[in-house]
Amino acid sequence: MSIVHSNSYPCQAGRRDKKTIDQQLKQAVVNGTGLSPWESEVFVKVVDEMFFKADTGTLKPGDTLFCCVALKEGAGKPLNECEMVTVRLTLFGADDFAGMDDGKDGRLAAVRRRRMLRLCEQALDQGGVLSQEDLAVLLMCDSKTIRRDIAALKETGITVPTRGTVKDIGPGVTHREVIVRHWLEGREELEICRLTHHSMGSVESYLKTFKRVVFLREEKKFTPHEIAVAAGVSARLVGIYTELFNSMKGKSMVAERLSEINVCGSQHYKETGEKKDLQSANCLKNGRKSI
Repeated sequence: MSIVHSNSYPCQAGRRDKKTIDQQLKQAVVNGTGLSPWESEVFVKVVDEMFFKADTGTLKPGDTLFCCVALKEGAGKPLNECEMVTVRLTLFGADDFAGMDDGKDGRLAAVRRRRMLRLCEQALDQGGVLSQEDLAVLLMCDSKTIRRDIAALKETGITVPTRGTVKDIGPGVTHREVIVRHWLEGREELEICRLTHHSMGSVESYLKTFKRVVFLREEKKFTPHEIAVAAGVSARLVGIYTELFNSMKGKSMVAERLSEINVCGSQHYKETGEKKDLQSANCLKNGRKSI
């Protein structure tokens, strides 16, 4: 049986370079450690998975790849024994300075805290968790500044989900939950921006995602896994939004918000296509990759 490869020059060059690099590493392992050719091949595969399988093709301007501790690891476990994951983080977002006021600690502190919250949430959604030291490296400041920022955000009722926070005292209340809760209580987007020091774009994005999750759960009766696939969010976020909605479901203002939730959710459902959503959910449920 013959194997057909693309004859384009880039494909040929890529295969040639990859094969050469792998072969060099295998030979170096055999010569340097005395491992068998089979063991060296396994070693090369592990290295390839750890260092060269990150989804760099989807990186956008302002994004970076960062290695951090896996969310499932306990807080007291030594770092050298922890499983690590590579996550994609947005260091510089388009809304970092949008709708920004100086606040009592100045504009730079406000921007840093906005980025800090985003980075921690992005890591969690990808199965990782950032420490205070990680945030200090990413935001180019010292750990004392990070601790000061965390304390300042805690005064506003927002918990920064760092490794210590998530593992020692639970997830707390994140900024996304605070924003959604304000909206369910009857506040409008502009007031929420002022209260949470977030941009209008960020607030609208969080609310839109929340509405989609609730619509798919309440109206379409999707499972949490199907909601995550159809809405394009993490299973963790589906759980957070579902729990938040259930906790406030009996309040009068929430009943008034349901009509807006249904309008936004149904619009998104029609745009993405019912058939496409269900096929994607079923493919992932059965362990197949949707095409």
